[in-house]
Amino acid sequence: MTRTSPFAESLFSRIRLDLACGIGLLTRLPINGLLSARQRAQSGPWPLARSLWCWPLVGGAVGAFTGSMAWGLEALHVAALPAAGLALAAQSALTGAFHEDGLADMADSYGTHARERKLEIMRDSRIGSYGVLALCLSLLVRAGAIAAIPAPALVGGLALAGLLSRATLLWLPRLLPPARPDGLARSLTPLPRGAFAVAQSFAFLLAALLMTVLINGSSPPVPPENQPLFWRLEPALGLVISAAGLSGWLVARSARKHLAGYTGDVLGAAATVADCLVLAALTILFHN
Repeated sequence: MTRTSPFAESLFSRIRLDLACGIGLLTRLPINGLLSARQRAQSGPWPLARSLWCWPLVGGAVGAFTGSMAWGLEALHVAALPAAGLALAAQSALTGAFHEDGLADMADSYGTHARERKLEIMRDSRIGSYGVLALCLSLLVRAGAIAAIPAPALVGGLALAGLLSRATLLWLPRLLPPARPDGLARSLTPLPRGAFAVAQSFAFLLAALLMTVLINGSSPPVPPENQPLFWRLEPALGLVISAAGLSGWLVARSARKHLAGYTGDVLGAAATVADCLVLAALTILFHN
């Protein structure tokens, strides 16, 4: 019988722990099945920063799940917009509305000017009018975009948005200091360069693959002379990456100006805004 080398066992254990950490953070799925008995018995801190290499993969899987829900509902002859709303409700149940909570908290902080008061508001579990407005607008944009994307492209399109949105949020701890001495932001500092590079590489390569599938799988086929500009892979991929990059820049600029750094809520806001802009950009592919 072939014995597994200690290095391979160690690498496999690290990957299992990292995946459990990423899935446990970004979803409400049970993760004990991913852990060994020894890992379950450990009481030390989880390697949150080390696990960020898999965050875009988890985001892509969440997006694929949401797209599958919307596609399945449309296949049952549910109208596109209600199907989109129900799919987003299922996504919120899966993720615990983790990123949406960050968007609402960051939006509520704009109700005051003092940095310390902003941080205090962002830790308050209550939601104000700015937060409600931000949530309503984000759901409106996403539901409208999902309804506008043809059913066969929903799985790939939403997987692409989930992938790029989680890759985008990782740029904030790369570019900004933590706004607080504790919490999620502090646990990501210093940001592991290797894990960050792997996350961004996964995001780019899988985004290119998904965009290729979306373009080549268009139905009905579009004659080459009538193809919109963004049906070609390079500009289409550039469009969605630019949308994700724009969202990250906007949230990072706001966080630097108002908070002098980032928090966990800021990361959630960046992911949600990126999800909105990438999905909106994807509708260009299908709007003739």
